Amino acid sequence: MSRFPHRQGTLPNSALGLLFVCALAVFLLMEAVRSYRPDPLQAEKATAIQLMQKSLALIKAERLRSGSRIDPTIDTNETGMIGERYSDLTTTLGSLPSKRTSTNPLFAAAVVDMLDRANVRRGDSVAISFSSSFPALNVAVLSAASALDLKAVIVSSVGASMYGANDPRMTWLDMESLLKKNGVFEYQSAAASLGGIVDTKGGLDGTGVELGLLSIRRNHVDLLEEGGVTTQQRDIRRRLDLYTTLLNGAKPAVFINVGASQTALGNSPEAYTLATGLLEKPAVSDDPERGVIFHMAERGVPVIHLLKIRSLAKYFSIPFDPAPSRKAGQDVNPGGAGYSRSAAFMTLFVLLFLMALSKYHYSARTVPYPAS
Repeated sequence: MSRFPHRQGTLPNSALGLLFVCALAVFLLMEAVRSYRPDPLQAEKATAIQLMQKSLALIKAERLRSGSRIDPTIDTNETGMIGERYSDLTTTLGSLPSKRTSTNPLFAAAVVDMLDRANVRRGDSVAISFSSSFPALNVAVLSAASALDLKAVIVSSVGASMYGANDPRMTWLDMESLLKKNGVFEYQSAAASLGGIVDTKGGLDGTGVELGLLSIRRNHVDLLEEGGVTTQQRDIRRRLDLYTTLLNGAKPAVFINVGASQTALGNSPEAYTLATGLLEKPAVSDDPERGVIFHMAERGVPVIHLLKIRSLAKYFSIPFDPAPSRKAGQDVNPGGAGYSRSAAFMTLFVLLFLMALSKYHYSARTVPYPAS
């Protein structure tokens, strides 16, 4: 049988070694020319963190003044933002580690970041839905909104999951009023519902409904009457209409939801698969029982959904349930270092050229087939 040339299939070790050295040199060069690029939102994030720190300190002081006890076995960092395991304002189960993690003031900076990525600009109007399950996250949202001078239309619910704002002497509405009274924020809920208290019938003693109504009345917030699961679709439409009215028919720059209220999520299957943080993909559902989040997305409104705290903390490199917690300033990255795009493209071109040259050079060599 005659001999025919064929191409060598692999590069020799010497060529691979040369390419490795070149790649390493490129990496070291890119690190050497890496330039410091300050965070353009550094000032706003710092302001938001400071506002949240001030807010948490005021709420803690007020809780202690009113006779509430801070249990260090539950509130390990003694923030004053962790509620009771159960009260007649408690609506559902709740994750204690998630509640403790949510008290980190870095979440205020995280909300500033999400608002910026949602293209919200200083002075914009935003629609907000607060449950009482994560009062610290509510404060984080208000801190970010204040740092960006946003106009906020807020609808809250009084019911809270375990370890949320379920202390009848210090509900979320009480916290909100306290912060406004002390000049930290100008924001206050335009209306509030009982939330899940309606479905629990006021808890074991049946007093939760009256406690919720007392909280709404003493904080001079309009009562938004909702019937729970039985009237959920009507309640969702009413909330949407309320936002439209309070915003004078204008579309909000973003819709922010904190917690897992039924009106926000609805009962559609898609509600349980929603991502957390700024929703990069619009929330889509054609289920008739979809919640406010989906209706807002259908109207072209960006959505920030604050739930699934472990995932949210991981995304923003916030420690999950640390004890003791670190001061927020120790964790803030004031800026980042950026790579030169021109240098990156140039070095990438050089590497690709060397790889192609090596492949061409060694594949051009011919070796004969063995004679048969």
